[in-house]
Amino acid sequence: MSYTTPRRDNAIDGLRALAVIAVILFHVDATLLPGGFTGVDLFFVVSGFVISQSLASRPNDHAGRFLLDFYRRRVLRLLPALLLVLLVTFLLSALLIPRAWRNEQFDQTGLGALLGVSNFVLAWQGGDYFSPGADLNPFLHTWTLGVEEQFYLLFPLLFLVWLRGRHTQAWSQWLLPVLALASLCFGAWQTRSAPVSAFYLLPARFWELASGALLYQFVATRRLPPHWQGWALPGMLLLVVGFLFVPELLSPVPGVIGTVVGTLMLLAAATAAASAQRAQPLLRALQWRPLAYLGRLSYGLYLWHWPLLVLLRWTYGMQGIALWAYPVLLLMLASASYHWVECPVRAAGWGKRWHPGKILLVAMAGLGVSTAAAWTTVQYTDSLSLSTTGDGYTWRAQRQPKWMPVETIDAPALAGRNLFVAGDSHAAAYRNMVSIAARQFDLNLHMDERGGCSIVNLLRASSDQCAPYLERVLSGIERDARPGDIVLLASLRMPELRDVDFSGGEEAAFATLRNKRSATDEAAAEREADDVLARLEPLKVQVIIDAPLPVFRSAAYRCSDAFNRMNPACAGGLSVPRAQMEALRAPQMALLQRLAARYPAVHIWDPMPLLCTAERCTAMDGEQPLFFDQDHLSGHGNRVLLPDFDRLLLRIGQGTEE
Repeated sequence: MSYTTPRRDNAIDGLRALAVIAVILFHVDATLLPGGFTGVDLFFVVSGFVISQSLASRPNDHAGRFLLDFYRRRVLRLLPALLLVLLVTFLLSALLIPRAWRNEQFDQTGLGALLGVSNFVLAWQGGDYFSPGADLNPFLHTWTLGVEEQFYLLFPLLFLVWLRGRHTQAWSQWLLPVLALASLCFGAWQTRSAPVSAFYLLPARFWELASGALLYQFVATRRLPPHWQGWALPGMLLLVVGFLFVPELLSPVPGVIGTVVGTLMLLAAATAAASAQRAQPLLRALQWRPLAYLGRLSYGLYLWHWPLLVLLRWTYGMQGIALWAYPVLLLMLASASYHWVECPVRAAGWGKRWHPGKILLVAMAGLGVSTAAAWTTVQYTDSLSLSTTGDGYTWRAQRQPKWMPVETIDAPALAGRNLFVAGDSHAAAYRNMVSIAARQFDLNLHMDERGGCSIVNLLRASSDQCAPYLERVLSGIERDARPGDIVLLASLRMPELRDVDFSGGEEAAFATLRNKRSATDEAAAEREADDVLARLEPLKVQVIIDAPLPVFRSAAYRCSDAFNRMNPACAGGLSVPRAQMEALRAPQMALLQRLAARYPAVHIWDPMPLLCTAERCTAMDGEQPLFFDQDHLSGHGNRVLLPDFDRLLLRIGQGTEE
């Protein structure tokens, strides 16, 4: 098949370059360009315009051939480079990113990207694009590709309706504008009611891509006079305002409206310049060859910029030589991708000779093989990993595998009792210890933990969002517990250090933390603890509350390999003065003592002496981790505490037997 290819417009390539540069600057350091993420919205508008231009250049007398040819071209244009980047990212992530609970979310996003639905995965996970931790997901940026790919499923048919009916059926001219307006209104509503879904999903983004298509429909039916080039300056000003100030507004609606309008102005100006004898200076600047070349590389730049940046953040960190090496490596990868993957595939003779259906079948087969390779990499990550965290038994507090032998302890008074474990993620961090203890004493283990929902945290009242979880836990214990059963309430009971400013010195930082605790918070924490313990007291169960454990400035799992110890994230170190920890937990310990005095069935279990020397608390036990991150125990840490926990259970068994 041979068709007329639309003339390449260097000004549009220049716009693509501005978009990808803005996105990269924002991702490297958001303070450089606070609204740089709106480069994605610029991309969306340009994509709608260019895709319409491409579709209009093809015969449309046969709908099936028209659609198949479109998907053939999209597959050849997008899929090869995407598969290459995703597979390389899966492999490098397995080798270099330490294993943590968030890795499962990363893997889900990457597998979703292979299927064109990573935006759905991210929306389902519920994580904000701008939230802490999102910048460590190497597949986060693929959400935009998901939006575009889903748009491509629907749009060619809508455009075909317009192509065929624009001269004879008035409704065909109104179909796309009505859908775009509906999307804009829906986006305005969803941005407030479900902001994560509005950000990631097509319904609230459709209008951006459709606006570019509508502009094409407008300019395709008329010749724009040269003075329309004057729209370039106000259009560029709107883009600049978006790059600088959009974070002050809700996104996508109304935050990106200015960026969309500015892009439409620039596209209209570029179209007018294409038929003029001489382009205006601003448009000539957009046509500057180096800028236009970056625009042609924009797909590769976008694909590679984020995984490369994330892998640097996980390893050496964005510091020193990495700040200079990053743009060089990125340009090399994008150029190689463009010249050795994208262009050869698009220019290949078989791509034009083969029937589009055959190409799509080959693409689906390649996608299936790539998905299988990615899934296999995920399954064998611990074996592939170059990180010490690949030793999951040492680092992660998992339930003791059933095939691993456990030495039983003869304690008839405890055999057959229930052991209930509840609390936030720090209760889950005791999984290994309690699963071993349950087998040692023949206890029936019941674990019900929920991240972020502490029980008797001793610091403040829990979030209202956790009330249903707390009620479920207490109701379950009331239903299933028998007198003499044991309840372990484990939670984070110390202020976290990860976001504390230590620039003024360690003493000042800890003093600030101690002073943040208010009498109101303390009273609320005590009331909540009383409410919980008062419900458990009639059940005649024995309640264990673990005392506050040490917390650290840096995460052990991020700072235990030769390729990441120098990372700025590790600057806080993996040890803290014990005196500061004791001072920080003194109010919580005092409250625990008051609770134990009021409720005789409460047992305070304090692992601090096992985790700290007289001078310092450390996250490492020689080469073995006591803690996984800043405040969660590791698998090894669980087994260090196990003998002491066993002794407590024996004392409880002997006391209740008497």
